[in-house]
Amino acid sequence: MMPPPVRTLWAIARHELTDSVRSRRVIVLILLYVAGSMAATLLFITVLQKIEHQLAESLGVQAAAGTGTVTATLWKSPAFRHMLTELTGNRELAETLLDIPPLGLFFGWLSFAFTPALVMLTSTSRIAEELWSGSARFVLFRSSRLQWCLGKFAGQAIQILGALLLSAVGAWLVGLLRMKSFEPAATAWAMTLFAGRAWVYSLAFLGLALAVSQWCAAPNLALALGFLAMIALAVVAGVAEHFAGEGWRRAWDVVLALTPGGHKTDLWWGDAAHLLPACVFLVCLALAYFAAGYARFSRRDV
Repeated sequence: MMPPPVRTLWAIARHELTDSVRSRRVIVLILLYVAGSMAATLLFITVLQKIEHQLAESLGVQAAAGTGTVTATLWKSPAFRHMLTELTGNRELAETLLDIPPLGLFFGWLSFAFTPALVMLTSTSRIAEELWSGSARFVLFRSSRLQWCLGKFAGQAIQILGALLLSAVGAWLVGLLRMKSFEPAATAWAMTLFAGRAWVYSLAFLGLALAVSQWCAAPNLALALGFLAMIALAVVAGVAEHFAGEGWRRAWDVVLALTPGGHKTDLWWGDAAHLLPACVFLVCLALAYFAAGYARFSRRDV
């Protein structure tokens, strides 16, 4: 038996899911993730095919039928490994990434790049719109404000995880149908892992989205401020990463650690020594951002 507070929180999360299905919000969410993932994967494979044909023409050899054959060979070449090492600045990380199938690695990049924006687009107005319409009063009569907000967080987090996993399925199907040199099992495993890591990464932005939603009384204002907050965090992370260094510059490392972008690189590693601290920091950031919004919401007149 769950304690009453946990039962209430879970009931609110379940209602959030049910309401999303009834209002078709979850359908829009899944379409955004799955359609975007499949379209981007199709574009990636098309560009890859053109690059392979150009390479074949430059070398004066017959172009291989299908897509991915040349890429699979190039992926294992010493020259490409050296180039990736230079790009990442870390040989061990480069070796880790080169063990991942190309399409799995692309899906990982795609998830990390676009999930934060999709989270802000779909979640920032969730609390604000119920406060704006007055419907929150009926729920808050039977639960505490904290339980209601945490239930919203849990419901949104479950939806995002489901959408990410379905987007991985969509990208995998496109690769299966369009690539000749395709590793179904290895690619599926890589995509599943990256969907999970992108989900943990998205939790920090979900905490930020709901923090803004608790501050604002109008859904459209919350949406605009949410995107501004996301961009501000990206700028802060970029500046901190640029100026970080030895001596007093180590203070920038602290600033970087307070942003989701400061932990994204660690999520690319495959070992627990990098993954676990990054996941813990991102969850803590999600809760910290959320708490900053709740500090205002707990005193608001609803």
